Amino acid sequence: MTDLAGGASAVVSPRLAVALADVRARRERRSRRLRPVLWGIMATIVVQALYSDPAPGLHGEHLVVTLVLAGCLLPLAAVASGLWQVVAPASCVLFCLLITGFGLALGVVQPGSTSVLPPSVAVLSAFLVLPRRQAVVLGCVVVGGLVAAELAGADVSAGNVLSQLLFCVVLALMAIALRQAGDNEERAELLLAQLADARAAEAEAAALAERTRIAQDLHDVLAQTLSGLAVQVQAARRMARRDGAGDDLRELLDRAGKLVKEGLGDARRAVGALRGQQTPSLDRLPELVERYRVDLELDVTLSVTGARRALSTDADLALYRGAQEALTNAARYARGACTTVALRYDAGSTILTVEDRRTTPEPPPAAPVEGSGLGLRGMRERLSAVGGSASAGPTPEGWRVRMEVPV
Repeated sequence: MTDLAGGASAVVSPRLAVALADVRARRERRSRRLRPVLWGIMATIVVQALYSDPAPGLHGEHLVVTLVLAGCLLPLAAVASGLWQVVAPASCVLFCLLITGFGLALGVVQPGSTSVLPPSVAVLSAFLVLPRRQAVVLGCVVVGGLVAAELAGADVSAGNVLSQLLFCVVLALMAIALRQAGDNEERAELLLAQLADARAAEAEAAALAERTRIAQDLHDVLAQTLSGLAVQVQAARRMARRDGAGDDLRELLDRAGKLVKEGLGDARRAVGALRGQQTPSLDRLPELVERYRVDLELDVTLSVTGARRALSTDADLALYRGAQEALTNAARYARGACTTVALRYDAGSTILTVEDRRTTPEPPPAAPVEGSGLGLRGMRERLSAVGGSASAGPTPEGWRVRMEVPV
């Protein structure tokens, strides 16, 4: 499991980061569940020491028993209280050696009181934390200590030592099974996260392929049509100059040429956006407003209030396209009106409004081309996809479009 997590950490996706955090949290919960067991073991060791001879005290051999007992209990208390984390191999080895050494020393200063508990805790900790080979080596050291204690006369019964050794073996096997089950569960969780990432990447690749196909179709149809239209407008401009057409007609043809050029540029940018290239953003909003003011003779102004903040790419594009759609509608339906584009950065949201105000009581001239209503619907769909909202409706003086994206 460690190798898997380490290999995955080279490029950690948000989903895999959550899985790794869950793995760490599960390990901490498993460690906390073992702490009450350590407190119970400490209580058992204390009771056994109090009823053995010599008992703990403050003088002579009683003081020695007290010091050895404290040396055995302090590491256990530090781990049980969470003050000492024995998750690293070095700290685990030190912990195991301390409780094993002081536990066996307690059997030496209190003959007949050697308990299997300190060595068993050492064996259990070793096989739960250390790599398998290191755990086996440390377990052999503990077994050697028990045999040495028996040879030193700490326990006169060989059967007692054998039972202690068998108990340590059972604990080692149980720790191996528990650790293997935990590692399998954690490995499965990480693999599921990686599988979800792989599926998301596959879906993204499929979406990119579809966008590429749409971009190619858009390029073949729209861009080529606009290119042909640009050629025709250029030819019309040459004919107007040749035939001495009036200034109004030539100016109209010049503006038409500029609009075709801008439309061709927008089409190419749309194709680039579908191919995953850089998309328009609010940074280009002044350029957009100026283009509508000059090319379409729209009486439009721009105001920006609040501290500029970075938005997500999708939210930035949604607001920009919304402003573009609103300005197109203003040029189509509100000729002669005053149009205001207001971008406001509030504490909790970014708000963009495009409002038309009529300066004369006469109704605006009819639009040369009737709209389909799909532009406003697309605007709402774009903003809804990024968690925002859009509304459009009449005002006492004209028409207002309001777009909002939360922080």
